[in-house]
Amino acid sequence: MTETQNEIHNRLAGALVRTILEAPIYAGGDFPDALVILESVVFGVTLIGTKLGFPADDILDELVLHVRERLAKERMTLPGVPH
Repeated sequence: MTETQNEIHNRLAGALVRTILEAPIYAGGDFPDALVILESVVFGVTLIGTKLGFPADDILDELVLHVRERLAKERMTLPGVPH
């Protein structure tokens, strides 16, 4: 069976999140160390996007917009999290 784009996204995103968080923490680091890895991933994807003709500011603006939207939806479903 062929995976849909949504299935591919969910599978890869989960694996990437675990890798980004677990690798530095198992090595004695902490959450800020994981953020440095995430920064490098965002930089690399943005750099490739610019080489494909997409403006860096547009890529980053879209990324942050969608992250904020998804966080807002998630906050609505979590008990005890300020809205």
